[in-house]
Amino acid sequence: MSYETATDELALALREILARRQLTPFFQPIVSLADQKIIAYEALIRGPQNSRLQLPFYLFLTAQSCGWRTELERLCCELAIEQFIQQKLSGDLFLNLSLASFLSPYFQPNNFVNLLKSLNCPAERIVLELTEANYREQLITIKKVVQDYKKLGVRFALDDMGAGYAGLRLWSELQPTFVKVDHYFCQQLGDDPSKKEIVRTLRSLAMRLNCQIIAEGIETEQDYHVLFALGLRLAQGYYFAHPQAKPVKQLKTTLFSAPSPANISPVEQQRSQTVAYLIQTTPSVTPEQTVESVAEIFYAQPNLYSVAVIDHRQAPVGIVRRHDFMHLFLGRYGRELYGRKQISAFMDNSPLIVDWELSLEEASRRLTSNTSLLPEHDFIIADQGVYRGLGNVMDLLRRMTELQIRNARYANPLTQLPGNVPIYEYIETLLQEKIEFSVGYCDLDNFKPFNDVYGYEQGDQVIRTVAAVLSKHMDAEQDFVGHVGGDDFILVMKSADWVQRCEAVLADFEVKALRFYTATDQSNGGIHAFDRTGNPTFYPFLSLSIGAVVPDSEYCQSHHDVAALASEAKHQAKKQSGNKLFLDRRTRPTRSPDANTLNALSEERQHA
Repeated sequence: MSYETATDELALALREILARRQLTPFFQPIVSLADQKIIAYEALIRGPQNSRLQLPFYLFLTAQSCGWRTELERLCCELAIEQFIQQKLSGDLFLNLSLASFLSPYFQPNNFVNLLKSLNCPAERIVLELTEANYREQLITIKKVVQDYKKLGVRFALDDMGAGYAGLRLWSELQPTFVKVDHYFCQQLGDDPSKKEIVRTLRSLAMRLNCQIIAEGIETEQDYHVLFALGLRLAQGYYFAHPQAKPVKQLKTTLFSAPSPANISPVEQQRSQTVAYLIQTTPSVTPEQTVESVAEIFYAQPNLYSVAVIDHRQAPVGIVRRHDFMHLFLGRYGRELYGRKQISAFMDNSPLIVDWELSLEEASRRLTSNTSLLPEHDFIIADQGVYRGLGNVMDLLRRMTELQIRNARYANPLTQLPGNVPIYEYIETLLQEKIEFSVGYCDLDNFKPFNDVYGYEQGDQVIRTVAAVLSKHMDAEQDFVGHVGGDDFILVMKSADWVQRCEAVLADFEVKALRFYTATDQSNGGIHAFDRTGNPTFYPFLSLSIGAVVPDSEYCQSHHDVAALASEAKHQAKKQSGNKLFLDRRTRPTRSPDANTLNALSEERQHA
């Protein structure tokens, strides 16, 4: 039986469902990735089991064709609120509404809030989630209703953002608290740079519009890790939990395992090391707003610890901290004395303001030197003086710990320079971003005989010296120094004067290398040792060979291709004597590398 021929039958079935309230609310958690906990639930609906109207698609299609869409949505909301309260679910409740139902008399603000009161549900815990529709002729009415709801404490979310231009228009006009990114853009992100760019753009818009982004449809661990690296902190999807009539109240900690380097693009890894990573989108106020209006914000959001005060230029001028503020406001006669006064008289007008491009290391130094800040305190994050959001001291310290653990895991134990994994990542980043760079593969000459004569402890000191010389002459802002292993180092350079920098490295090392020899060996110009076949041989002083290439990102598809070019350049450099730089003019690989990782390069340490 087709849907069209079954309309009467389905209409009767739907009428019975509505009359008998035969709907079951399902709840899917909305998760804070930063706090690793459930902060809200979205209410979904199911019809009677084994009914043709069990699935929401047919349920709402039938209601639409019968003209009962608003009646159905009304019942869905009532049942969802009842179960939400009865099951004592934590956080907020997201309720889906079409714009047509939203503008109906039943969903007028006062009517809806009266329903909430009858069900003992605070309006501050409700988020109405509007789906995109044909709204243009009713936009003025919609905005007025939204404003009336907001005055009563109800917040709003826009669903399926990214699916069409209309959503961006609604976002701009309605200024919702939450925006949900359509699941299409949140899935298989690792394989689609365009999706990542769209998500990144939406997040940037959200920060500027004082709104929180929720990623929908997260189904895999990889998508979770990529979204986290992109800076999204709220998400929902099957990866965390399926919708259930009796939903989970606590998530497994294993869901939030640290991502492996393969799961996050290098671009996102780099961005995750700046203050922008810590931004929380929270309400802000103007200096002219009353103390009572700020109190209402704190009442509505129990987990909000601070509110930024920004002027008409969007520049931060102060911060209001919950503990101090509520102590003042709730004191004896606090409301009567201060309620109508401007918040500017009670804010901290010397808040710590940190630029969002500042490294986490530098931000940590500034915050820890500020003795007035406590671990639970927030600080202001700005972009060239324009307010972007708040950061939390404890979040910063937590992230610093994560980075230190990760760096220790992948750093070379002798020099503490980044090892193979960070080298791969950085090269992949530059290739993906089509950024021009050069690579220098550095290798010591005559190192094995030096080790044989002077011992491994002195050899280790030579390697540390090479690391120090390379770091000294590279541009810390543009160049990357890595230690592959043994006496092999990698330079990844974006600085325009990289050739001169390499030459400065060679000149500096030539002087320092002499200090490792005795006066006798210095006068002899070298040392006597045995070669690999056991024959006595004279070896000149330690020297450094640098083979350099400028990879063409159009032809080098990955770090493997770059490794092949750099390895060949190093071989050519070592054919010359003394400290030398060899620039290979080839920019693209002529063959695939025999080894697929830069680990293969370290196998060549035996070449003296």
